[in-house]
Amino acid sequence: QTPDFRKTTLDDHLRLVRTLFEALTQGRRLIGEDWMAGQIKPLDRTDGEIDALSTRLAGVRTLAYVANRPSWLADPGHWQGATRALEDRLSDTLHEKLMARFIDRRTSALIRGLGRGEALLAGVAGDGTVTVEGHFVGRLRGLAFDVAKGAGALEEKALRAAAQRAVGPEVARRLGALAAESDEAFALGPDGVVLWRGEAAGVLTGDRPFSPTVRLFGELGPPPARERAARRLEAFVAAEASRRLPVLKRLGEVVADGSLKGLARGLAWRLIEGGGVLARAEASAEVRALSRAERRALRSLGVTIGAFSLYLPSMAAPRARSFAAAFALQAAPHWRPGTAPRHALGHPTPTPRALGLRGLIAAGRLAVPAEALERLDEALRGAPRRGDGLLVTAQACEALGWSVTEAGEILRGLGFRSVGRGRTDAPGAWRRPRTPAVAPASEPRAASPFAALAQLQTATRRGGRAPRRGRARG
Repeated sequence: QTPDFRKTTLDDHLRLVRTLFEALTQGRRLIGEDWMAGQIKPLDRTDGEIDALSTRLAGVRTLAYVANRPSWLADPGHWQGATRALEDRLSDTLHEKLMARFIDRRTSALIRGLGRGEALLAGVAGDGTVTVEGHFVGRLRGLAFDVAKGAGALEEKALRAAAQRAVGPEVARRLGALAAESDEAFALGPDGVVLWRGEAAGVLTGDRPFSPTVRLFGELGPPPARERAARRLEAFVAAEASRRLPVLKRLGEVVADGSLKGLARGLAWRLIEGGGVLARAEASAEVRALSRAERRALRSLGVTIGAFSLYLPSMAAPRARSFAAAFALQAAPHWRPGTAPRHALGHPTPTPRALGLRGLIAAGRLAVPAEALERLDEALRGAPRRGDGLLVTAQACEALGWSVTEAGEILRGLGFRSVGRGRTDAPGAWRRPRTPAVAPASEPRAASPFAALAQLQTATRRGGRAPRRGRARG
């Protein structure tokens, strides 16, 4: 009837049963006190690993069976208490060892706190460190909570649940504070990240400065509070765009309210769509057809009609350019121009809007600032002639910040033709294109509100010479 809790060999268990049988059938017919003490002494230890503790616990349970047979011992009550106390100590130690192996102390504390349903003792330090019940669970950066790395799925789940309970109220408080802040508390970085008092709060998800969209960082907090915070960041970006890009803003207003009319309005709209730069070759026919009054109207709005582009010089200012670069990044997220006065386009080629927001125009495989192309035009106007071409000297290329090879590629991209055959790395003469600067003018998109106007102009040209515009009749 004696159970084999130890699960050792059959011979070992038979020896134990024989010892008990002989003690109970000979002499006083009781198991001796010395024998019980000798059996308990080597088991009364809490050191060692899980296997050793499990073996001792099995031995104690066998002795506890003996102690609970009232006719087997002279003082069964004493031995029942002794075996029970030792079994409890070994069980507690074994439990701690198992927790240490499969669930660390931090996870155990979090699970106990979550299971009780009580308020967890949580705190957020000045550097964003978050502790729950004295254990590090992650870091709060602005509105985003970075959960500490867990060793397993159970720990990850416990950490995330603790974060929801402990950090949620603090995030909700921060969302409310953000929504009530003035514009001075925010800033927009060149990477499109919106900062709130120096901490990243959201990121741009569109390339429209005056109707921006912002994605809020993090996941915690009530949805209505998150929505209000996101709208507040968008309101700041739109207001900052009005402050940083006033000329582009004004251009959009006169196009929207109809105060700018005719071809000037169509070119202004295309300039806005191009991020503040429009290659002249893409609108050569419209530019040539502008009346003097329309040209004056565009100039009064801050538009420069250059030799190679229509652009807004005000957007070249560092304050405006750094702001617009954040939106250019959204238009071409995989393209990062350097600091040179020309940039390799790479593949895929950035859209004209992505280039325009940076003040660039595509010329061959390079992107060049619109202002640099106008300086090129000035250099060409003063360049010496060689035959029927203009000589582009090495000194002129150096003044523009280009190598001779780069200058040749840019000129070819602008439609110039090399005069004579020479080395590509040597100065040469170039002939201006007879047709518009970069390429034939592209057809307006069908969805463009100015497509009908373009068709009307085409029909007029085919039917006869259009009347000259802008000249008073008297």
